[in-house]
Amino acid sequence: MPAKRIILFPQDKGGIGKSFVATLLYDYYIDAGLRVKTFDLDHANSTLFRLVPGTEFINTDVDADKLGVLDQLVHTLPETDIVLADNRASGGSKILAYLDETRLPEIQADFDSAIVFVVIATDDKDANSQIAELLDSHGGRVSWLVARNLRDGESLDLFTQSKARQRLAELQAVEIDVPCLAEVTRNRLQTANLTVGRGRSADELHLLDRSRCIRFHARMQEEFGKAGALLIP
Repeated sequence: MPAKRIILFPQDKGGIGKSFVATLLYDYYIDAGLRVKTFDLDHANSTLFRLVPGTEFINTDVDADKLGVLDQLVHTLPETDIVLADNRASGGSKILAYLDETRLPEIQADFDSAIVFVVIATDDKDANSQIAELLDSHGGRVSWLVARNLRDGESLDLFTQSKARQRLAELQAVEIDVPCLAEVTRNRLQTANLTVGRGRSADELHLLDRSRCIRFHARMQEEFGKAGALLIP
């Protein structure tokens, strides 16, 4: 198995939880004792930049001939185990254009790395359509992690019954659940610029919020553990 992972969030749809899942993945890797280099491609919301120390910005709002700015994702591989890049809304096309221009999926093994697409499953029709489009363009060229965002309920009927889910299963994608975290705690974490993992022991959070973070973090450790072979080098 490759010794490195490049974790990307290629969907264009905003507000579906890409950044939240990215912070949870960061916590998972830190607990696993791995070296993680994080990049934020979203200058507008800058969630990963604010919550994860050491995150660097990459501006992908550039012309196609300037997408070489994303070379940083590969250049940092020798000094880390995991490259984790959070995408901006409407920025997925730039990621895909970069992968095609460099042929990175075809040469990922030359960097002793595996590209993992993290897609967020919701009951949003556009988000599910984007998953189908990503499957059309990248199918077996990358590995797939499906994060089922359950913040609005336990069932995701549109995704569950979709052809995209069937195709993901054929590609041996791993599905995990992201349960609901109380909105009040999410807001306080955002205000304090903390991930869930760091929120477990943060003095600036109320004891109730710290308790929620402890419970949520433990649950996500279990969920990501289901994808251990995919996520851990």
